[in-house]
Amino acid sequence: MLLFESFVHRQTLAEIIARWMVNRPRPGDVESLKRIVNFNMYLTRIWLDDLGTRLLEKVHGSKPTRRGIMSKAGLKDYAVEHLTYTNARIDEMCAKYRRFPEDFYREAPIDGNIYIDSARDGHLLGCSRIKRFRRIAEKGSRRIVDYMLERIRANADVLAAERASNLGIPKHLLLTNPWEQAEEFAHAERRVIKSIKRGTIHTELPQLAIPDVAGIKVIAEDGAIHRLLDNVVAELDGQVVEVEQHSGVYQAVNIKLVVPLPRKLLGARPPVGRYRDVLKFRGFDLKQLDAQYAEFLEQAEDTVGVEVIVANFAQFMESEIGRSIHEERVLAQRANREYNGFLGTNVRYLMEFILALCRAPTTKEIDEVPIKLWVKYMPDTIEQVVFRLNIDDAVYFDTIPEPPDSSTG
Repeated sequence: MLLFESFVHRQTLAEIIARWMVNRPRPGDVESLKRIVNFNMYLTRIWLDDLGTRLLEKVHGSKPTRRGIMSKAGLKDYAVEHLTYTNARIDEMCAKYRRFPEDFYREAPIDGNIYIDSARDGHLLGCSRIKRFRRIAEKGSRRIVDYMLERIRANADVLAAERASNLGIPKHLLLTNPWEQAEEFAHAERRVIKSIKRGTIHTELPQLAIPDVAGIKVIAEDGAIHRLLDNVVAELDGQVVEVEQHSGVYQAVNIKLVVPLPRKLLGARPPVGRYRDVLKFRGFDLKQLDAQYAEFLEQAEDTVGVEVIVANFAQFMESEIGRSIHEERVLAQRANREYNGFLGTNVRYLMEFILALCRAPTTKEIDEVPIKLWVKYMPDTIEQVVFRLNIDDAVYFDTIPEPPDSSTG
């Protein structure tokens, strides 16, 4: 099951996705999906900003100022114009960026914030972001497809072992021509598809964690990572789950954290103003909204997961306008999928449909999932399915809601 660790009610969400993969929707699923996804996309903005502000204040010694950004231009432009320090390599990167800005994916959308130190010439201290709907769908589908590919390979291995046994030889001595290998893989794929059609695979799915729906990037020089791990995380009542060192072209430390859900903070800031308008468009009854939000928080898990990336300023610049541009790494991941069969494509279609449904105005329950993993579709067919949801792409959460006393309503 897909476990979005930055979300609350994540277990319920995982169970619904698993059942929809095998076309087993239940009454109430659509309402549950819309509450889980929309309330999480709202409240994650609040707790992530609170955590990011406190974390960066602990690391840097002063409370940062936040600015919202909606495209990567907001981050890249600010970094280039407010250098923490410079050297020959940074000067080279900045010169190229200023000369050829169109080469740097400046229009890429981002749902996030930058944090600056107003007392020190506006130095950039870090940033935060929430994965957008499309990236969440893409990441989730990739995890499911990876698991299915393992299943297909295991089945193909069993078929090869059976053939070797029939020939009376050990499997490692079996010589298989490319045509037979392709046939065995296709046969193994059909076995997995059969288990999906029968509705059995979802009970066998392991927990497939998605830990980075919410993320914070800390810009800090060498040595800060040890202070952060030894002191800062403990002061924030967090728990370090995993630490991964990235070396090579992309150099940073990736920390997976579990932190307490600030229930009191979130309870004091129910959706107001524009956020109520967004939720109304997406099918919520405004008369029941506050009660639903309070109940959602009351029944939520006590903790959430967040990804924290720590890099020094030079490496941060490399990741935005240098050798390891994030957008190019994302494109490389998309281009280098091991498994591109229709089954894998349909998993992505299904995830995109589920998340699109949560943004749509419809609240009608369904008794049949319109995208079935075992059916071959043309992309036009899927576009038509999503189009029928009547989604308005201009209606989305785009800023952090202010506390009630400073809200403009």
